[in-house]
Amino acid sequence: MATFQVQVEGLTSLSIGTTPTAAELSEFLKDGVIDVTNRWLAMKPQDIEDFVRGSSTQSSNGFATSGANIVSVIREAGADGDTDGSTAWEPCRKVPSSMRSRVVDVDSLSYASKYNPVYIINNNSAVNVYPVPDGTNDGYRVYYVNNEPKGDGIVDELAAGHSTIGYFPKDKVYLVVLYASMRSLQANMGATTISDLSVTAVPPDVPLLSTITFSSVDSAVDSSLTAVVTSTYIPPAPPDRPNFESSITDEDLELVQMKSQQYQSDISAFQSEMQSEVHKFQASVQESMAEFQSQNQMNISNAERSQNRQLQNSINDMKVIYDSNTQLIQKWTQELAQYQAEIANEVQEYTQNLQADSAGYQWLQGQYAALKAEYDAAFMIAAPKPQPQQQARR
Repeated sequence: MATFQVQVEGLTSLSIGTTPTAAELSEFLKDGVIDVTNRWLAMKPQDIEDFVRGSSTQSSNGFATSGANIVSVIREAGADGDTDGSTAWEPCRKVPSSMRSRVVDVDSLSYASKYNPVYIINNNSAVNVYPVPDGTNDGYRVYYVNNEPKGDGIVDELAAGHSTIGYFPKDKVYLVVLYASMRSLQANMGATTISDLSVTAVPPDVPLLSTITFSSVDSAVDSSLTAVVTSTYIPPAPPDRPNFESSITDEDLELVQMKSQQYQSDISAFQSEMQSEVHKFQASVQESMAEFQSQNQMNISNAERSQNRQLQNSINDMKVIYDSNTQLIQKWTQELAQYQAEIANEVQEYTQNLQADSAGYQWLQGQYAALKAEYDAAFMIAAPKPQPQQQARR
């Protein structure tokens, strides 16, 4: 016959060893024996004999039943009951503990003799028989509903590796297996955990972008360029003024007139020479101004070309920084997309695992419900049917 562990594994599809362990399954089986016994006898107390366990012959009072339901107690009546099972035993009647003193009082009507023995249950669920046994063919035996499930050979405690149950009806062993299977499913469901989503993907570092600045260009034209007049205007020396005496005689009048005419002639020559020098100076100034304008225009052109070069250099520098930043951003964008894809894969895997765990948990729930329905149905069938009420007399 298959062991209880094999039977439970067949009903639950679980592998006994982790959740539950074999030790836990053994406890479930023991609990099942107690539960089936109590539920069955609650509905059909007439079947109590199917669950009875008898003690060995006790030679002293105080047999412990651990609170078991006592069916009967018998006492030897001066003969060895272990060899003579027909005449040596007398049934004991139960009396309350308040009769303890009377059952040993020979003058009391409640006195207990070896032919009319009694038993009392102490507050620690121990059985005391009266007359008190002293080991001279006056021992007693207690028959009670077994509350210590035993396995193969009715010696060892019930375990997962056993295949039979002692002091228990064989036709109800399958109910114990159902009970242990339900408890095993509950244990496995209780051990089901939903792990938190753990993202192992590492986000990319945000790139450090360089600042793009515009370097200003020189806008001033060389101010050292000034107009230079290469010619200097030197006016001619005026003619000497003739020396006229303050007193002129008639004979000198002709000389004065001659000097005056000469002086007028010198002034005319002086004016002509001065006009010539002015013309030369003006021509020289115009030439210098033309040269200045030419040099100034050249300077402006050179300044514009220098500004253009500086501006182009600034633009080129800015473009280099911009291209570098663009490459960093593109690389970061690619890494970010990869990071997002890794997260999506991890979330998808977590979702799939969660769905698988949920499906497994739901299967366990369904299996538990099916086994419990079968387990409860067995007791419902055994429950006494309500009797139809008699019609009231008219």
